[in-house]
Amino acid sequence: MSTQIKNILFDFGGVIININKKKALKRFAEIGFPNIDEYLGEFRQKGIFLEYEEGKINQEDFYKEFRKLAGREDISDKDIDSGWLAFLDGLPEYKLELLKELRKKYNVYLLSNTNPAIMGWATTPDFSPEGLPIGAFFDKCYISYKIGCAKPDKEIYEHVIADSGMNPAETIFFDDGKTNIEVAQQLGFQTYLTDQAEDLRKVFVDKGLL
Repeated sequence: MSTQIKNILFDFGGVIININKKKALKRFAEIGFPNIDEYLGEFRQKGIFLEYEEGKINQEDFYKEFRKLAGREDISDKDIDSGWLAFLDGLPEYKLELLKELRKKYNVYLLSNTNPAIMGWATTPDFSPEGLPIGAFFDKCYISYKIGCAKPDKEIYEHVIADSGMNPAETIFFDDGKTNIEVAQQLGFQTYLTDQAEDLRKVFVDKGLL
């Protein structure tokens, strides 16, 4: 590391928790949204799906617009949420242990493009095997729909910097989206482009951070 690291900033999907876009597309199609692949991207959504993750529309309005676009009034709120939750494809337990270990030495933050459906699950005891919600593993969670913008918009990074007081040069950002990483680099962050299949423990050891 060129500058001493004091802060670690993690993306959520594809970094902390494994994601499976195909499973989400299949689930949304099953509940009656035929052209869902036009709206869901790997790292950023489109249309009402992006507006939902940016907090431009609330949960109730998202449900209404979803039914309108699907041309189906009989889709339940729970079924719509199940489409989002189908993205989630397992949380490797070692990552939770890693987060605890890192917090002994660093400030550890989360920065995620996500929505009330996924955070509704993550903020409950169902998040972890030990019955702790997501907030128990980070000093602070920065969530797109609460901030009002989404990665890779510069504004979301600037919000994190201003709110936390972190120096980007003393912060390493882990994300699985190339564009998200590039924007963070422009703002002075040290970065690492992740692959959800790799062992993050090895990455931290190799970088001399553990």
